[in-house]
Amino acid sequence: MRFCQPCRELVQRHRKAARWVAFFIGLSIFFTLLGLVSDPVNGVGFCKIYP
Repeated sequence: MRFCQPCRELVQRHRKAARWVAFFIGLSIFFTLLGLVSDPVNGVGFCKIYP
């Protein structure tokens, strides 16, 4: 996959921040997919967070 030149330069200047952003994007995608396939949590001490 090719990035535009300004994007590539930004990532090269801020490598550590780009890694953190990629990590949190991956984490959010993981939990989104987990929420789609799992049953709703409905127990004592838990709030029903999705139908």
